Amino acid sequence: MKKDHGFSLLESLVALAIITIILLALLQIGRNSAAQVKRAEEATVAASLAKTIFSSVGVEYPLKPGTQNGKLNSDWYWELIITERYQHRTTQLISKTDLQLLDLKTLIFNANTIYAFKTVRSSRKQAFK
Repeated sequence: MKKDHGFSLLESLVALAIITIILLALLQIGRNSAAQVKRAEEATVAASLAKTIFSSVGVEYPLKPGTQNGKLNSDWYWELIITERYQHRTTQLISKTDLQLLDLKTLIFNANTIYAFKTVRSSRKQAFK
């Protein structure tokens, strides 16, 4: 009986199937990574735009309770919501001054996603009454 040196057809097919499965898994990982990078880039842009809007409050946009909105460029829209912050009666420091705390919430959105950012600002009470 002669001993063959090499792989049988079945062994070759099994090896090819294993390689195919591994390559498909790597391709899926690559696709997921690309999608995560795109989401991270969008979140970074949204955070930068929110920072710009927060910086404009009190300069371009009045620092008073209400809602404002606009378009930043061809892809991004924003909405700014300013509300008076609830202050508990035990808050002694703020109640003894003429300062009012305001909650600022900015929604930055495009066709795919909505990003929400919040901050707190203080203002003189008579400034927006």
